[in-house]
Amino acid sequence: MTTVKKIAKNNLFLLSGQVTSLVLGLFYFAYMAGYLGAKNLGILNTAISLTLIIGLLGDLGLSSLMTREISRNQSLAPKYLGNILLFKVLLTVVTLVVVVVVANILGYSEQAIKVIYIIMLSTIATNFTQVFTSIFQAFERFEFQSLGIILNSVLMTVGIIFSVYQKLDLIYFAFIYLIVNSIILLYSFFICLRKFTFLDFNIDWIFLKQVISESFPFWLNSVFVLIYFKIDMVMLSIISGDTAVGLYSASYRLIDALSFIPVVLMSTMYPVFSKFYVSSKESLEFAFKKSFKFLTITAIPIGIGTTILAERIILLIYRDVQYSPSAVALQILIWASVLSFINYAPSTYFSSTNRQRALMIFTCTGAVLNIFLNFILIPQFSYNGAAIATVCSELAVGILMISNIHVQNLSGLLIDVILKSLAAGAVMGIILLIFHSFTLILLILFAAIIYFIVLYIINGFEKEEINLFNQVFGR
Repeated sequence: MTTVKKIAKNNLFLLSGQVTSLVLGLFYFAYMAGYLGAKNLGILNTAISLTLIIGLLGDLGLSSLMTREISRNQSLAPKYLGNILLFKVLLTVVTLVVVVVVANILGYSEQAIKVIYIIMLSTIATNFTQVFTSIFQAFERFEFQSLGIILNSVLMTVGIIFSVYQKLDLIYFAFIYLIVNSIILLYSFFICLRKFTFLDFNIDWIFLKQVISESFPFWLNSVFVLIYFKIDMVMLSIISGDTAVGLYSASYRLIDALSFIPVVLMSTMYPVFSKFYVSSKESLEFAFKKSFKFLTITAIPIGIGTTILAERIILLIYRDVQYSPSAVALQILIWASVLSFINYAPSTYFSSTNRQRALMIFTCTGAVLNIFLNFILIPQFSYNGAAIATVCSELAVGILMISNIHVQNLSGLLIDVILKSLAAGAVMGIILLIFHSFTLILLILFAAIIYFIVLYIINGFEKEEINLFNQVFGR
């Protein structure tokens, strides 16, 4: 199988999982939001954001390093798997102690603290699942990861529907996350040992010390990224209260849902970049440029379209006027999503080419800027201020990455792609404004078709890209 077709196959597997997750995720989140109300939804999402940040103590970037190194030498899988699983048990103990201390220091209500503890256990289960998912990615067998994503979404949907039907309280909704993520952990464990490798529990302290040293920049990068994407909900809960978090999370959930596009592409490209880095620098540069261009031309129309249709989208998803104020936050946050799309390719490039320490510095800058801006903007503009801070942080990180990446003619490519995408997006935007009252789903599909037709007319696609497309579909 050619590299192009293998990438396409893996993208198709992940895409099917992520699309299923997107559809079911939006359904059960909106269903849950309508039942819980903005205040309880805010408590739940504060717990998720807080435990995601603390939960990073349970990984230390080990999963990302595993994917990179095993993709280069698959025979190392048993050694990495056994050593890292044992070390993660120790990290779990540290994580549990930290979450107890932090939750009580921040002065949350008794109910909120219980929710935080339950969601923390769920996050720990996810941390262990990531180890096995790293094996799937390193072996480029994304169908197993996709099945896990689909299973997670189906179980979450069933659990949420059952809890609403039984009129259960917030604590039970937290337990759904724990039960579902525990099932996914068992599934991943079983598939990994049955299909790929075995467990080697002969712990090698010298090897483990080297692995931790290499993975630490990956970990810090994840910490900083999560800070400038998730710390705003924690700060909102303290400064503006749970209702503000609920309204903010209503728009943020839609942004999270969109992330499946860059996640799918760059998850499949990460092991490819890693192998090309040691085998063919020319192939690496080619693959990076095409990934970068694809994400950019996909992101810009999403930003323009969502800005115009934000209020209609919020009402369509949540069907409750109490979430209408979320529309403004969505109009702002969507541009953080656009920048995130564009930044995914450079961040994957840095990670796969052993430049994770440089990436760590860039994301650290974004995290510090985000906290600073949140302190200034949240007291004045509440969740809209948090949205502005997120956009500014993502922009700063993107500028730093693109300025320091060693790829020929990257700035020229970026300018050309952005200008052509904006031109096609402007035509699309005019169509959206003219036919604004049409059925939303049909309007979005029609606008997307117009965008890509205009982009094609103004030479937004090169001949080699059309040839690649033909290779994927065997034409």
